[in-house]
Formats: sequence, structure tokens, C-alpha cells
Amino acid sequence: MTGYRLCLREVILVLSSALDFVGIDDIRHGKRVAFMAAECARSAAWSEHEINRMLILGLLHDCGVSSSHVHQHLVGEWDWDNSHEHAQRGAQLLLETRLLADYAEPIRHHHAHWSHLCSLSLTADQCRQANLIYLVDRVDALRAQHLALGGGPLPADHWGRVIAGHAGVEFDPALCHLFQHTSNNDAFWMQQDAEELDDYLTRWTRAGDMVEVEYEALLELAFMFANIVDSKSEFTYRHSLGVKAVAALLAEVQHLDDAERESVILAALLHDLGKLRVDDSMLEKPGPFDERERLIMHRHCFDTWQLLHRIRGFEEIAHIASMHHETLDGLGYPRGLSASDLPRAARLIAVADVFQALVQNRPYRQPLPLSAALDVMTQMVVRGKLDPEQVGLLILHAQDAYRLARQHESESVRHG
Repeated sequence: MTGYRLCLREVILVLSSALDFVGIDDIRHGKRVAFMAAECARSAAWSEHEINRMLILGLLHDCGVSSSHVHQHLVGEWDWDNSHEHAQRGAQLLLETRLLADYAEPIRHHHAHWSHLCSLSLTADQCRQANLIYLVDRVDALRAQHLALGGGPLPADHWGRVIAGHAGVEFDPALCHLFQHTSNNDAFWMQQDAEELDDYLTRWTRAGDMVEVEYEALLELAFMFANIVDSKSEFTYRHSLGVKAVAALLAEVQHLDDAERESVILAALLHDLGKLRVDDSMLEKPGPFDERERLIMHRHCFDTWQLLHRIRGFEEIAHIASMHHETLDGLGYPRGLSASDLPRAARLIAVADVFQALVQNRPYRQPLPLSAALDVMTQMVVRGKLDPEQVGLLILHAQDAYRLARQHESESVRHG
């Protein structure tokens, strides 16, 4: 298996950026939460390790949110009844990802009231970390509501005074005092403007080291990304995992070397990352897209590339993952690449993606039976859309491919 050199800070920031896409128009919620949490920790003279930990917790805190509907509830309501569901789901995803498992417990409890946190079997540090994330998360939600209603600048101490009214119930009184002290200056709020915030996080990532990451650990990260994407809608559920399973089969029967096979599997898991930016209502629309919706949907491949190419060492995977809607005749999207521009890995994933989509339930049709799906794909070869060699291999192994693409939703397809 191949070893990879990556900067984990870059990976975490890309994951946060993908999660922020769920907000559609508000795409920096996680970054603002991370900034506020880290600056509170810095103001309290916590260790550099703790400051860095708070920043990462802020970036990851909504990793259990895939749906734009859920995001709207979380930023639009102070204490939504179902808020704990996404926290539990996020913690479970983190626990299944060895590089991030240490962040699971504060994420699990980042919507728990202070009065309840104190009764749980958590360390004092975990309680403090979870509650600080909850506090600054609620501040950002309140600010988002204020700005959405056309509100203008407020005195620097405004949100600190608001939060102080919740001390002792939702929030640790000491953390309320800390937030009031840290946020009572104009620069604290100005640094949350888009350009300044991006600069702050760019400096943070540049300070991170490149480290050796085993393929299995990287595969767990890719599964985490894929699970977040696939949970966006019942009509996308397990799609990325199904594409990965079919792509892995095609890679196996062609005896690809380890490096190419691993690239195929990682790119297959990550190919729809940009779809987090697409509103749930579009994915669940029972009819055809209008022109505006079609253009929005076409963007998701570019957004996948835009996210993944920011990770040094991931450039090839970023390109392969973003090519799954390119076609041999040059009429695909987002770049209109021709056959000579499309490597084997991209052609393979395109075939796996089309096949899995055809045999999966969609809001506008039922899953196609195997024979009908293969007929559609054969016609796409005739029309110059799909690679004939990859489709031919799929047909040769059609029963296995169909079983993998339709695998029961409760089963795991985690084999790399």
C-alpha cells in the first residue's frame, strides 16, 4: 500500500469548508466558530495544544450536518429540539476515523447545557471544550439571524452581554466571563470578515507539518467525507459508497497497481463532495431541473476539485474526482474535456457513477433493473459518452457490480 505525506491541518480545513457548503449562502460558520473558540482559549492563556484543539473542534463541530434543512434549524433557532442528533452523528463519524477520534466526545456534547454537562462522565477539559464550542456556536447563530434581518454593526460588548444572560444554565459562568473579556473589542469581530478570516486560517494551516499518513487511515477519512455527502438526502444515501464499491471491482479485474487502485478508490469516495453545496430540495425534486438548477448541479464537480486540490499531495485525486461528468465526446462538465484528457481512473469512475445512479432510487424514477441499466450504458458508449473498455468490463462482471451497487443500506462496503 502507498504512503502519503499530507498536512492534517489542510485536510481538516477542507473538511470544514465542505461542511460550510451545507449553509449554501453562509459558508464560513465553522470557521467563525473555530476563530472565536481559539481566541477565547488564547485570551485565557491556555496552552498552544489547547488553543489548536479548540480551533479544530470549531472547524469540525458540525461534521454531523449534511442537510441544508438541518443547518437552517441550527442557525435559525436558539435551542432546536433535535440539535443533539447531529452532534451524536458527528461524534460517531469521528470515532470511526482514527486521525480525528480524539475530538469525538466534545463534539458529541457541543449542544449540551452546562447544567447537564456537569452530570456526565466527562473529564473537566472535555466539559469545558464542549461548552465553549456551544457558546460561540450560539453567538454565531444569533449574529447570523441579526445580519439576515438587515441588522448593522453592534457595540463590541453586545453579544457578550447577551450570553451573560444564559450563564449557569446553558453556559459555564467562567466561560461567559471569558467570552465577554475576549470579544469586547472591535478587532475581534472585524477578524471574522471573510478576507481576514481566510487569512487567519491560511496562516494556521501553513504552520502545520507534513506527516506520513498510511493509506488505511486516509481511507477512513475518505469514508467520513463520503458518509457526510451520502447522508444529505435519502436519494443520495450510500451513493458514494456504492460508486466506490463498483470502482474497486473494476480496478480489481483490471489488475491496476496499488497506486492507481488507491487513487481510484479515494477519488470514488470523494467525487461528490461538492454536492454538499446543492440545496436538499434539488436533490429531492421529482421532476427535471430547470436551467438555473441545472447550472447549480453542474457546479458540484468543480466544487469537488476546488476543495480537494487545496490539500498538498492530493492534486491527482482532486482532478480524477472532479472528472466524473466529463465525457469522451468533449460535451461533459465542468471543463468540457475530450477523450485524450481523461485518464483511465477518471473513465472508470464515470462508469461506476452512472451505473450506481441508474440502479439507485431517485425522486423521479424507481431503480432500473440490471438489464435496463446496461442498455442505457451501452447507448452512452454508442453516443461517445462513456469509455467502451470500462463499460465492457462492467458488463462482464455485471452481476457482481449490481450486487455491490445495490448492497443493503445497513451493510458495510469498507474494503480497500
